Amino acid sequence: MKKYLLLLLSLIVLTRCAQQVAPTGGKKDIIAPTLLESNPSNETRNFKGKEIELFFDEYVIVDNIQQKLIITPETENPYTYKQKGTSILLEFKKEFADSTTYTFNFGDGIKDFAERNPAQNLKLVFSTGPNIDSARIYGTVTDLRSNKPVFDALVGLYQIRDTINPEKQKPYYFSRTDSSGRYAIENVQVNKYRLIATDDKNRNQLYNTKDERVAFLDSAIRVGSDSVSYNLKLYLSDVTAPRIQRTSPKVNNYTVIFNKGVDSVGVQFLRDDSLTYLLENPTQLKFFKGASTADTTLAVIIARDSLGQIVEQQQKISFLAPRGKDRQLDPFSLTTTPANGQPSARDFKFVFTFNKPIARLDTQRIQLQNDSLDRQPLADLKLRWNKYRSELTVEGKASARDSIKWIIPQGAITSVEGDSIPAVTYRYPVLKEEDYGILRGRIMADSGAHFILELVNEEFRVVRTAYSSPYAFTQVPPGKYQLRIIADRNNNRRWDPGIYNSGRQPEPIYYFPDPIVIKANFEFDDNNFTLPAKPTD
Repeated sequence: MKKYLLLLLSLIVLTRCAQQVAPTGGKKDIIAPTLLESNPSNETRNFKGKEIELFFDEYVIVDNIQQKLIITPETENPYTYKQKGTSILLEFKKEFADSTTYTFNFGDGIKDFAERNPAQNLKLVFSTGPNIDSARIYGTVTDLRSNKPVFDALVGLYQIRDTINPEKQKPYYFSRTDSSGRYAIENVQVNKYRLIATDDKNRNQLYNTKDERVAFLDSAIRVGSDSVSYNLKLYLSDVTAPRIQRTSPKVNNYTVIFNKGVDSVGVQFLRDDSLTYLLENPTQLKFFKGASTADTTLAVIIARDSLGQIVEQQQKISFLAPRGKDRQLDPFSLTTTPANGQPSARDFKFVFTFNKPIARLDTQRIQLQNDSLDRQPLADLKLRWNKYRSELTVEGKASARDSIKWIIPQGAITSVEGDSIPAVTYRYPVLKEEDYGILRGRIMADSGAHFILELVNEEFRVVRTAYSSPYAFTQVPPGKYQLRIIADRNNNRRWDPGIYNSGRQPEPIYYFPDPIVIKANFEFDDNNFTLPAKPTD
């Protein structure tokens, strides 16, 4: 009996011991893999092989190495890779160029197998000749408009040739910026180079002029034995020639669509008939059909972009045949600046923006109401239309203490298409000066220098502008701002980008050293700045 009891007890114990239990685990691996050795070893000279192997202290994998591995100087030498447990093997198709120092920056392209911790500062240098090149340049890349550092920008050194075209030619040496906009190009052969930086969004090492920013120095630099710093500022300069990309005909209007934004448009009609037109946004020019307009009109369209490039084209403007008796008009809309419900100063400037040109506006029926008392007709105020009669600027002074109202009766505004704005009332509380701040200062500049001073918010939207000194920005909402000044060298009151192919630099933009915090009911004086003089040739 005792024998059977002992056997039963043993079976129970063995069964319990055989049960599967989840492992308790251990500490998470947060240590990056360490390079133990490489073949060739770092700073090897007279290397003639076609294979490079790295050995680590743990199992490793590669992560998008074709994109993350930076080999300088730039080489047209394809390679494949093999993951071999604790090592990575790169096999190149052909031997490297003779008497050249190569730098392999792996970035975060090699990681441990378990937790994907990237190897840190993984770099290999070797030479196919007897010497290791040691010249170096470094610096920062920022955005010219925002002054913010640019991450992952391509900074390249180009060998001196008769012509250097970064749209088709890759840099010989290059580096990419870190999150602080810093870059360093090391192990460079002592020589003269052109220094160019681009967005390189598609990482093909070529400059796409349409949507990539660029920065360049005016002349070649000599990279020598001493490290030199070069700070670059990227800007966007779409040098694509403007053209008419397509058209969109409707029953009552006809839209010409450009391939890029244009600054100005002129139209010459080739027959006695003419059409009202509107540049409704930088890429769309809309023509409106009148009551007696022919179905087809010929016109010459002349458009100019921000770089001064011109497209001139004859265009046949044909409207669609109407469907049924209704005119099928697009909705007629009105927006105001400041927007409805936003505060307005008693010394006001309102901008009324319409989506169609205005044929008739009754300045007696449209009235400004001060509080709930007196009314003032629009005719008594200062009025200014834009070129297309689609934007009306109204300036004046209200006597209201609490609120300003615009009262627009039904039918008081009629578009060129004959439709009208319905009866509407816009209300604006009177701005209280004590809720806002004032910013003042002076700009010291050479005699005859022109500038554009801009106060921008944290989203880099311009909230105030000045063109002369001293300046005073009043009624500034509390918040954090920055002051920047544009050297307006051609005095056209706008910033002009540069053009790489023409060797033209953009108009410089300078930021005040520190952000400015505006507080309610405070005056901030002596925000002075010296505009640097234009360099002499």
